[in-house]
Amino acid sequence: MSSRAHRHSTTDLSLLPVPHVLGAAVLAGAAFSLLLGALRAIGGKQPAWHASWPEPMASVAEWVMQCLNGVARVVAGGQNGASLSQRLGCLLLLIAFFVLLRRAMLSRNAYKPGPVDVKRLVASSPDVETQVEGLTAQLRKYLSETNLYPPTALPAEAPADNFLDLLGDVDLEPKKLGTSLLRLFSRLRPTIAYTVRGVLRARAQEPHLGVTITVTSYAIRGSRTETLWETTWEDVVREAGNWVMATLVPVTRASRRPPWQDWHGRDLCPDLFAAYQEARRLTEERKFDDALEHYYAALRLDPMNLYLRTQIAGTQEKLGLHLDALETYYGAMLLDGCTNRQRKARLARKAWNPRRFLRHRYRWWRDGLLEARYRYAVVLGVTERTAAQWCRSPFEDTFEPRRAQAREEIRRSLTPAFVDRYWPTLIGLTPPGRSRFEAEDEVLIKDWLARQLGDHSRREIVRMIFQCAAQEEMRQLARDYPLVSLHPFAAARRRGTVTWPSLRLNRDVWAPLRLAWADGVCESGCASGTECVRHRIDGLPKAPDWLAQPETLEEQVRKVMAWPLPDRLKQWARDWRLWPRRPWQDSYSAACVYAVAMHVKARKMNADDLAEMAVNELEDAARTDRSGFHPLMREWLLIEDPDLEELRRKDRFIRFERETYPHAVPDRHRPRRPLWAEVMAYDQRLLRGTARVMEETWCLRKERLPAETHVLAQWFSGEGELWECVHRVARNQGCDWRDREKLLQTVRAIADPVLLTRCGLPSALPELDELLDEAAWIEPGKAEGRVEVFDKLIVRRLQILSCALQQRSVDSAAASPVSRSVQWLAAVRQDFASVGSVSPGAVRQACWDYEATWRALSEQLDPDGDKLALPRALRRLREPRGARGGPALV
Repeated sequence: MSSRAHRHSTTDLSLLPVPHVLGAAVLAGAAFSLLLGALRAIGGKQPAWHASWPEPMASVAEWVMQCLNGVARVVAGGQNGASLSQRLGCLLLLIAFFVLLRRAMLSRNAYKPGPVDVKRLVASSPDVETQVEGLTAQLRKYLSETNLYPPTALPAEAPADNFLDLLGDVDLEPKKLGTSLLRLFSRLRPTIAYTVRGVLRARAQEPHLGVTITVTSYAIRGSRTETLWETTWEDVVREAGNWVMATLVPVTRASRRPPWQDWHGRDLCPDLFAAYQEARRLTEERKFDDALEHYYAALRLDPMNLYLRTQIAGTQEKLGLHLDALETYYGAMLLDGCTNRQRKARLARKAWNPRRFLRHRYRWWRDGLLEARYRYAVVLGVTERTAAQWCRSPFEDTFEPRRAQAREEIRRSLTPAFVDRYWPTLIGLTPPGRSRFEAEDEVLIKDWLARQLGDHSRREIVRMIFQCAAQEEMRQLARDYPLVSLHPFAAARRRGTVTWPSLRLNRDVWAPLRLAWADGVCESGCASGTECVRHRIDGLPKAPDWLAQPETLEEQVRKVMAWPLPDRLKQWARDWRLWPRRPWQDSYSAACVYAVAMHVKARKMNADDLAEMAVNELEDAARTDRSGFHPLMREWLLIEDPDLEELRRKDRFIRFERETYPHAVPDRHRPRRPLWAEVMAYDQRLLRGTARVMEETWCLRKERLPAETHVLAQWFSGEGELWECVHRVARNQGCDWRDREKLLQTVRAIADPVLLTRCGLPSALPELDELLDEAAWIEPGKAEGRVEVFDKLIVRRLQILSCALQQRSVDSAAASPVSRSVQWLAAVRQDFASVGSVSPGAVRQACWDYEATWRALSEQLDPDGDKLALPRALRRLREPRGARGGPALV
């Protein structure tokens, strides 16, 4: 049986061989060692060279002088020169060294890689010649935007095919040997690693346009060619760029970094690379709905990609879908190569048990897995959001049936996993109305846990269960983290952003703080004001002593994060700059601890003092940052991080924000639900953009009349589907990203891409700062209030819109545009069998009506517009009637 895994893999190997950099370097080093040994042997026959230096230096100097004497004897002639056989042997060793050195340099250049030479595209016919320059520039631009390797746009000479071509005019006479060697060395260095050539083609059948693209590697003497066909030249260039990058990634250094670690030496699917690149671009532009769609498309092609799953979960967090992110992180955690039985057995062992971390096939140390486990524990611990979404009642989801169904599916999937994974955390606790759970009560604990997770009215108990589970996840993660540096296979793979001090801080301070917060909520009363003592779980650890006042909390934080060294030694090391600065992750974690403590009802925990300490840590994180990451975490810090929700209301944080992120608008107060404000504004812009696109689309359709019957059928069929998508978005109030994405896909299939771009589709999720700037410009000093009023106004307008678009009977005064479009579609289809085309006058009137309806939708979603504009427009939306020579349209 074969021992090579890739022979049994369902993924083909890469058509371009992988360059062996290490092997080529070893061979070049061996040839150089043999050459030096031969020169030393030839030079050793001369009188020994002596110096009054210390013994190690004298030995090295003597060895070097012997090599130089050997070079002199090989070059010089006469009696003192080397014999002919010695010279020929050194020449052969020198040639072998140059050949192997060039091969090593080519392999390194191909693996790094060096510049990618994108040649000017060639036209296969005179009709395509005018497109060559523009398409070549577009291909180079697309390759450079991948952020992997910049293609060279300058003319570059192709490397020589073999070593003899390098000699060229190199003169090997002994008198000119120095100059010749320098010239030869300059030619040894490769100028390019890969060359991309393409031939533009056109044909009669669909799709008409194409390109034959070729990638040539000079290091491994290989090439790969593919012909791609698309409908437009822009699509041809994009597909060619994706194919080129999918060819280069598996054989270069990029396949050692996420998300392509598992594709090293394999045939990477161009659609997978294209989907990931597009998703990353859309995420940077805050177009999260489209980004999620492309991430899932990439995940369908690579379902075991851990990095793709964490990217999806991070995007879901940005959209406030914490329950979805919890499920995604949990699925990513299972990519450790263990079965459930093996995973439980490993976690049950002690921290320093060798069997816990020396099982290579389990891959619990896999690159990125610890970060996924950390984010899973954090999302699980943010129970004020995860537990609220978990226990959301179906009665609250009356206007969100699709989102309610998605939450129910997540609960059904995660409940058995949670019961099996976290039942040991309840041992020793006393749930309400029951006796104390013991270790032998496994069946009773699992049954009780399953019933609590399935009851929507037990939000407080579910919150306590999640907090206990998060604390246990932090403990297990802290057990595994120190062993990563000791693991023989994981030491070189750890590139995460989780540090050991911040992990200890989360385990020993952050998790107990959140547990005390959740326990305090149950003791004092739930959010509705009713007593929640009957929901409280007894037997939990008491509130730590360091929660008495801010000073003791700060002391505990410093104690957990400090290294076990004397204070004087650490101060001396800091003064002399021998002690490294604290990473920004540690300072940020400490700030989150102080911010969470603001929610805990302790005896002397002053919120202003905690805010001061938290902001001091944030300032330290901003000063510590040297890698350029701090500007990227701006949105997370100011809007998305749940730990800082209460801190953002304090004046001290507002001053820190003004100092760290200067802004032109002075009013920086923020609503309590910033993400909700962003989503409402996003829904409004998305629907108004769709309305503008369709208004202009129907205006253009009037100019295309008279039209064929099948064209009219496409118009009304797409119109009905689009109005149904608008109805779903309005009914769910944008709470389901799939409804928004379906709306975008439908309008893309209908409208012209140029029109979409002009109208701002797809829309980006606006930042809260942008909304506050607009509100402050209208009414200075009251930006926060205007944003909250705008949210309520949009919610009310969406409710009116949802009621107006509901399906009604055909005889009603204002029929739904969905049913009206169905009527027009049926009338057009009946006309297929009639003689002649549909009446242009009737269709033109329908175009006017639909244009006015979309204009009314845009006006209704305008805060200053008529809130009943759409219902009035629907009353004027005419239906097809009459019969003349068969079913006709009047």
